[in-house]
Amino acid sequence: MLSSLFILAGCSSAASYEEREELRESIDYETELIIEELAEQYPEIKTQIADAEGYASGVMSNIKVPLVGGGTGIGAVYGEESTTYINLHRYDLGAGLGASSYRVISILESEQDLERFNQGFSEPIWGTDWNITTSGFENQQVYYVEDSEFPTYVIFESNASAVGSARLLSVSVNEELTETGLGEAKVANHISSSDTANPSWDRPLPFYAQDVIDKGFSLPLPFGVSIIYADTYQRMSITDLEAGMSWRGNGTRPIEFVTFDNNYSHSQSPQLKLDAWVFPFMNVFATVGKVNGIAHVEFDMDGNTLVGNSGADCSGLFTPPVCRLQDKSVTVPLDVDLDGWNYTLGTVLAAGWQDYFLAIPASVSYVDMKNAKAEELVINVSPRIGKQFHLKDSTSLDVYVGASYLDSTLTIKGQHYFKTDALEGEHINYKIKQENLDKWMGLIGASYNFNRSWALQAEYGQSGSDKRQFVSSLTHRF
Repeated sequence: MLSSLFILAGCSSAASYEEREELRESIDYETELIIEELAEQYPEIKTQIADAEGYASGVMSNIKVPLVGGGTGIGAVYGEESTTYINLHRYDLGAGLGASSYRVISILESEQDLERFNQGFSEPIWGTDWNITTSGFENQQVYYVEDSEFPTYVIFESNASAVGSARLLSVSVNEELTETGLGEAKVANHISSSDTANPSWDRPLPFYAQDVIDKGFSLPLPFGVSIIYADTYQRMSITDLEAGMSWRGNGTRPIEFVTFDNNYSHSQSPQLKLDAWVFPFMNVFATVGKVNGIAHVEFDMDGNTLVGNSGADCSGLFTPPVCRLQDKSVTVPLDVDLDGWNYTLGTVLAAGWQDYFLAIPASVSYVDMKNAKAEELVINVSPRIGKQFHLKDSTSLDVYVGASYLDSTLTIKGQHYFKTDALEGEHINYKIKQENLDKWMGLIGASYNFNRSWALQAEYGQSGSDKRQFVSSLTHRF
């Protein structure tokens, strides 16, 4: 019975409704056996269960090597009107060596105790196991845990165990067996139309969650916090130059110019992102981040145009310094520091079907440079399609491909000082716009999902030599 429980538990997340029902029945049956076996030595356990708000059962295997160890198991929490199936994990750090298994019943005397088990928790403890046998047969001990927070009875089985360690015990809800409607995919995923399960969604978001769950969809955890790092390089074109001469004040006016090919922007931005699924197929998010980088600009202005716009009279014997620009060109090379803050609002429309998914993120970002020499507006839409591959236990890997439309408009303003002796101290006030040359690029990405709550993602996009972008993120969902 124990071995079949662990085998089924290991694949419960990908099991059919019939397989999950078989595992639930196995857990319930094993719980009854544990109670009956404990009652032979502690007959009062049945009375305690009857008088309590509920009780929890668990079956766990454990292995310990000299410094570290751990165990995993499965169980259930039984209340008067509900049953919550749980995953059990134990982590050991300390001296010892051994292999063992536990069967446990904890009496939950109050509503707070019952709620704590129903929600899941982690608890550090110190414990010892001491059980050495000279034969090859299992040695079983049945005992009551005197110093436990909850009245707890244990059936301990071991071939050999000598352990003294600090332990972390973790209890978490088994979402599939409890039928909560929570899935492993990052988007609403249609899992099966043949299942006869009846999940009940009890979280505040998304709106209309129960309606889509009743149609066979599972949903991700509704809220997310992400730390993001983005590195973006893109070649730019220059438009809308305005210029004014220092000897005419600070005003600028449109002016003809010639642009060179080597204009680009390159920025790095660590960001913090908050998101929520407000509807089953619609996520909204906001990010704020620090931007560091450079915008490189090179353009030529015709000296005759500058002289004409200055209003200077160059026909006399004594002419102002600007007249020395006649029949010449003025080359302006600029490296503008992009140092400021990035603010983004966006949404994601997404859905999945049997582990395949389609997602369409769209966002608008505004970059405010603290030196007030530049500001940027970025519009981004990046549809992608992919598939989730289930790995061991609750881990999975999302792999996807897609395309990204990114429209970036960078407005730069400042002064260019002349370096010639004749015009030393004079400068041109300018205002110019940069736009990315190629607005589309292909992208590929992957996300390693440690579980439903934690994921590490990386994405790379490129369009020839005109644009490339790398984005990585660590996300926690809750």
